[in-house]
Amino acid sequence: MKRGFTLIELMVVMAVLVTLMAIMFRISGIGADADNRTRTIVRLQRLENCLSGYYAAFGSYPPVKLHGMRDIYLRVGEHEIQSDERNEGIWGWDPDAFVAGKYQEAERTAWRQVEAACKSQPVACNFPFPSGYHDAIVALSEQMAELASEGQDEEYEAYWSDSGTRQKLMAKFDDGGSDSGGTGRFSDRKDETDWRQLQLFRFGLMSFLLPRYLFMMDGNRDFFTSGFKQWENNNELPSDPFDGNRYSGWERLKQIKESADRGNRQDLARLANIPSQAACARWIPNLEGVCTCNRSPLTLFGVNVNNADGSSLKLKKDHVPEIYTPDGPDSGSFKDQYILDGVTVQDGWWHSFYYYSPEPHQTYVLWSAGPNGRTFPPWISRSKLSSTANRCVAVWTADDIIHMSN
Repeated sequence: MKRGFTLIELMVVMAVLVTLMAIMFRISGIGADADNRTRTIVRLQRLENCLSGYYAAFGSYPPVKLHGMRDIYLRVGEHEIQSDERNEGIWGWDPDAFVAGKYQEAERTAWRQVEAACKSQPVACNFPFPSGYHDAIVALSEQMAELASEGQDEEYEAYWSDSGTRQKLMAKFDDGGSDSGGTGRFSDRKDETDWRQLQLFRFGLMSFLLPRYLFMMDGNRDFFTSGFKQWENNNELPSDPFDGNRYSGWERLKQIKESADRGNRQDLARLANIPSQAACARWIPNLEGVCTCNRSPLTLFGVNVNNADGSSLKLKKDHVPEIYTPDGPDSGSFKDQYILDGVTVQDGWWHSFYYYSPEPHQTYVLWSAGPNGRTFPPWISRSKLSSTANRCVAVWTADDIIHMSN
């Protein structure tokens, strides 16, 4: 007669299985972290190759203008935009709690301020979506609404459950095209150049390493031909590479871009051979398959720069595309928000890299915040911080991956 397993034997077997599964998950986690780290280092090296090529062509590293302030004590409001109000009492959080995964509100407040300062010279560039992308924007809006209704992990649970954030994410979005109101609602801010006041064009590092006229000018014609200062103050009218004559206005260049998009090879050559853009062809092979884009495909000079791990921006956690509320952050209205197109390069943990290059742009620092997603700006001396703040910063930066120029 066969004897069955006793309760104790079954419990022993279960304990062994649970232990083995825990070990396997731990090993797979270590492997994934190693892959993410390797991916991060490879992308840093690719970007460094591009920066070296840029320096060889222009005698400086990309002169990314400040899109915010480098002050880590400025409060951060709507859409991660810095205010003029200072908040210096942010360092009372417990670093041990952060390591244990308990994300205190004080820590989140501190990081939002520091992150905004670290992004003052952004890696990402942003710009209006091409006309005709309305359906895609509606689909993206639906994804964001679904994301807002889902539960998130502990770190972001409070963020997503916030009623204002949920309302913002689930609001109606559009692409700014003529079928959704056009650009008229931005007209009263045409003279704004500060990103904090008008979130239409962000000229980050990638707008220098990629041929910006070839991909940023896809957007609605009015943003380029109706005198929006944010675009005009950051771009000079180039010369026709065929006859050397400077273009008379952005209307003509937009016509050439639209003709090139329709397949006119001569006009495509006109854009591609503008000297500042043609130089990008020297280093653009380094960017093959490493850029994160809000739309795909994005092929420039025959190189597909879309990230092989996902050709579009992943809609999770802090990867939500940039959005702009025309009525302003204090209006209480989240209607008709504007989602921006964009290109960036992210590390192995899906965080954008950070870039710092002070004038006269003969040096730079390029770095990843590492797996914990937290970092600290290299231009601030930690000797000026309190002992409590230094403990916090030490935890944030312990896993950073930093590459510097020579």
